[in-house]
Amino acid sequence: MNHLTELQSVTPQQLIQPYRYSSECLPLHLDPPLTPLSVSPQIPYYTPALCYQYRPSTSPAHYYSEEEQRGISPPLEVSEGEEEFEDHSRSFFRKDSNNKKKIRLYQFLLDLLRNGDMTESIWWVDQDKGIFQFSTKHKEALASHWGVQKGNRKKMTYQKMARALRNYGKTGEIKKVKKKLTYQFSEEVLRNLYLHHTSH
Repeated sequence: MNHLTELQSVTPQQLIQPYRYSSECLPLHLDPPLTPLSVSPQIPYYTPALCYQYRPSTSPAHYYSEEEQRGISPPLEVSEGEEEFEDHSRSFFRKDSNNKKKIRLYQFLLDLLRNGDMTESIWWVDQDKGIFQFSTKHKEALASHWGVQKGNRKKMTYQKMARALRNYGKTGEIKKVKKKLTYQFSEEVLRNLYLHHTSH
């Protein structure tokens, strides 16, 4: 009897404990199937968050539009600048090519003296030596006529023309004489003038 009682006392403990553990283990085994259910409610929870994150993404879209505008506007500005530069370059080369075809200042003055034009503004002091003089009163009229002949937009003044005459002193076509408003052509210019007369 004592042996049976011991078995009975032991057996229920052994039966209860496995049952108790099995009952505790069941929720553990049931939890994993529930874990997707527990996660699935989180999907709507994350979905608004994702929507909320996607909703501010409209601001990057606005930022992209600004960036796109910035990306569009600089090329337009550059293209306009390039067009202006090209137009300026073309006009510069056109002016340069035209200036090459146009008469130079010393030739212009030489033609006036040779043809007897604008005698009130310029005349020979000593034609054989190539010395000529400008009029004090009418020198500005001659300078203005030279500016028109040259194709300048701004009005030519005698001061600007005299600066060009001084530059001829470096190249040798014309030199300044000590007398006021008086200059002298170089021998080479006079020689070319003489050859031009004899050829015609």
